[in-house]
Amino acid sequence: MQIRYVANACFLITLSTGERLLTDPWFDGPCQQTWWNFPPVPDALKAEIWACRPDAIYISHLHHDHLHPQTLAPFDRATPIVIGKLNTPNLRNGLRALGFSHITEYPFETRAPLGGKGASFVLFKDFHGNTVGDATQVDYDLDTSIYLWDADGTALFNAVDNTILPPDAARIAETYGRPDVAILPYASASLYPMAMGDYDDAAKAAATAALRRRTRGNFREVFKALAPRAVVPAGGEYVLGGPAAALSRFLPQPLESELAQELAGLGRGEALAKLYPGDVLDSAGMTVAEDVRASYRGFTDADRAGYALTLADRAPSFTQTQLPPDLAFDWNRALRKCAANYAARCAKMGLELNADIYLDARRPDGSRALLFRFATDSEACGLLDTVEESDRARLIYELDERLLFNLITALLSWNAMEASALMTLRRAPDVYMHDVHRSIVHFSLLS
Repeated sequence: MQIRYVANACFLITLSTGERLLTDPWFDGPCQQTWWNFPPVPDALKAEIWACRPDAIYISHLHHDHLHPQTLAPFDRATPIVIGKLNTPNLRNGLRALGFSHITEYPFETRAPLGGKGASFVLFKDFHGNTVGDATQVDYDLDTSIYLWDADGTALFNAVDNTILPPDAARIAETYGRPDVAILPYASASLYPMAMGDYDDAAKAAATAALRRRTRGNFREVFKALAPRAVVPAGGEYVLGGPAAALSRFLPQPLESELAQELAGLGRGEALAKLYPGDVLDSAGMTVAEDVRASYRGFTDADRAGYALTLADRAPSFTQTQLPPDLAFDWNRALRKCAANYAARCAKMGLELNADIYLDARRPDGSRALLFRFATDSEACGLLDTVEESDRARLIYELDERLLFNLITALLSWNAMEASALMTLRRAPDVYMHDVHRSIVHFSLLS
């Protein structure tokens, strides 16, 4: 098995039979308004991947750094697509909307053949609601992972963005065997602490450092539980451009040197296979063939933050939105409808939340366009002039009114937008309410 890294969560996996599986292709252009691949992908490598004609494409979930229309556009729409049998049709519908016609939804933890030459795989659903390990109450399947067996017996486990913890890894190793290669996430794709409006730079830096310690420690412990021969850190390989570019200095992804230090502490430093665009890991000898075209090899925090600043002039696409005149679009009515849809969805899920959510929409000049409040546990909602003083938990999303329009009309996704730091978030108390935050995806006119 040969594993070629392209970008973020995109790998071209060539099996011993010659069959090729491409995973989560995002390598051309931005996603989620401000995300850009880092290190950048050479144009020649992009052309090679588009021309490779994979035998199948695995899409783990519907976020744009995995389901990316611009990157997927050149591929044959008859290419077989592998996805999990999720409890919502969103991923399947998204692929159909792009024109793919051969989509197969596989039940989780049921071994299935891949191609016709002896390879097989198993898919896993969401492990946890967040990187702390709290189980979510939101009945909304999102992330998936894949365990792949080559016909020659070589095994690969790719966790993708799934918030895998050591007990999950231990169960997988016991049930399915220890993989030869593991591709593991090593960063939290979150707006925290970048978009926290009540944090100064020192507080953001401290929160970033603490988050990096936790995620790299989890990377170490998951590796320890799986005990693969080689581990590839992947996912979260991006910087923020546009108006959020300067926030890239607070990105929580640990560096290669930090991950190497964690594994060295286990006496397994040689197992780390940090790949850069175009690099190929050969499972036979666990050797890496480096692509000489890859830039920023062994990059530092300063390298990453500096590259992000070169993208500061890239305007998010929502800024091109021309809002209807006030008389033609009734914000109060639209947002009340969104709140009703949100409440109905939460009731259907049996999700009991107690918090106030404020949407503080701003005009391009920064002045307030509207302030809307809704309570997650009642029908109380409406436009206000100021945030009300209360002992109740609350979240305040400050965002451009054009961005809000795109979100409630489902032109953009709340869950996909959150990490791009185009919104400022304030919360009281300063505690992560992950079910509230995750459920905001249902605040939509079309929910």
